[in-house]
Order: sequence, then structure tokens, then C-alpha cells
Amino acid sequence: MLLTETSAGLLAATGALAWVSPQTNLPGFKNYDESAQVIVRAVGAFQMCLASVLIAGTRGVAVAAGHGLYSAALTILAVVPVWEHFDRPKGPQVGVAILFAALGKLCLRGKASPLWAPAAYLLTGVLIYFTPKATAELYQASKPISELGYSMLSLYGGVISMSGVYLASLTYGLTQPQSLAAVFVTNALLSLKWVVAEAGKLEAPKAGALLWAAISALLAVLALK
Repeated sequence: MLLTETSAGLLAATGALAWVSPQTNLPGFKNYDESAQVIVRAVGAFQMCLASVLIAGTRGVAVAAGHGLYSAALTILAVVPVWEHFDRPKGPQVGVAILFAALGKLCLRGKASPLWAPAAYLLTGVLIYFTPKATAELYQASKPISELGYSMLSLYGGVISMSGVYLASLTYGLTQPQSLAAVFVTNALLSLKWVVAEAGKLEAPKAGALLWAAISALLAVLALK
């Protein structure tokens, strides 16, 4: 439990920093334009969402699923003003938030399978991670997004997917520590993939992502002890 709380606290702190001060969240990056800063704020919101999902996972699968969907709904509503920068329509976002909240309520009452929670996170997150430019078109973004912005949008999908990995691990019978380890293994791999595939073409510093990968690997090892 202590490791889960510590991990959640770390995610919440980094997410809060990204939310409150996105302009200072990526020191050393070139061409850190407004579009990238806006998306970093959305990334931070879902890091805080992930932190709450990790804590909920200590209370069992049903609670984790229901709380996870509620958290997603609240986070979606929280980032509606963020996406205003790109003139993204509000109606679909509010509709998805209501759907997630309804599913969360059904999960908590035992009237819907807990599988809905990881499915919702993974379907959304994986699609955004692998198709950031198509996602921007789907969002009807009216303002240009830089290459760094698209990279941050992909990261946004990755963070959403991490909640899905955690909830899927719990639902399919892994222990809570094993599920926590799965989350941080995923985060380490995403960080290393970004270093290899993205950092060079963006002329971005690699130290931060490598440090985050190392911290994630350490947390995964500690979770399995």
C-alpha cells in the first residue's frame, strides 16, 4: 500500500505541475510552442487521473473499475477548457463523460462487467497513442499543431492507456502489486520508445525521459518484491 501511495503521489505531483505550469514542464525543449503546452496540460490531467485509479485498485476490482470510469469522466470534463484552444466541440466530450460516469455507476452496482473500465481506457488511449494526427482531425482542431505537439498528443494517449493496463491487470486476476508493476513497466517502455523514436527528430533532450524510465523500472521491481 505504501508503494502504491508513493507512486500515486509522484504521478499526482508531476501531473499537477503539468496542469498548473505547462510552460515550465519540459525544460530544454526547442520549439516548445503553445500547441505543445496546451496538450501537456491535458497529459497532466490524466496523470492525476491515473494516480487516483492506482489508489482505487487497492480496494478490489469492482471499486477500481467503477472509480476508474468516474475518474475518467471527471478528467474529460476538466480538460474541456484545455481543448478550447483548438476549438474542439464540447458536445462529444460531455457525452463521453456522461457515458463513462454511467458505466462507472453500473460497475459499482455490479450491473456491468469490470471489463468496461480497461476497455474504455485502452481503446481510447491506444488509438490516440498510435494516431495522434488522425486524433487531431477527429477533435476538429482548428489551429495548427507542431511536431512536438503531436508527440505530446501521442504521450497523452500513452498515459490514458496506462490506466487501462492497470485495470486490465486487476480484472484478469493479477495481484494489485503485479498490476502496479505492469503500469510502470509500460511507462518505462513508453519513455524509452520516445527517446529512441522521437527525441532525435524533435531535437529534444533525452535525460528527462531516461530518468523517468529508470524511476519507473525501479518502481516496477519494488512492486514485485
